[in-house]
Amino acid sequence: MYGIEERTYTPDNFFRGFFPAVPEHGTVKDGATVRKYAPVAQTEDGIEEVTAATLDKLVGIAADAPDDGGNVVYYMTGDFNAEAVVLPEGVTLDALKPACRKLSIFLK
Repeated sequence: MYGIEERTYTPDNFFRGFFPAVPEHGTVKDGATVRKYAPVAQTEDGIEEVTAATLDKLVGIAADAPDDGGNVVYYMTGDFNAEAVVLPEGVTLDALKPACRKLSIFLK
């Protein structure tokens, strides 16, 4: 008899609305870890996850983890689910929302 394969799919519901998500890419700072859906900042040494000190250098939200070449794609604008955003240690959603709004990134 034939067996029926079962699979499950759980969407992450990252995109929240209809505001256009505009992607960009950059090189990750040597030694930095960038996680999928984490807010990222552009520093002199490259892209890294936002900290409380680099919140003013926010450029977007990582679309995925960096590739083997150390490049990461991030969203410069968009409408995203706040619960799906990965918050770096020391960064709160309340502190992140106003910084994101300046870039037309809306967290709901």
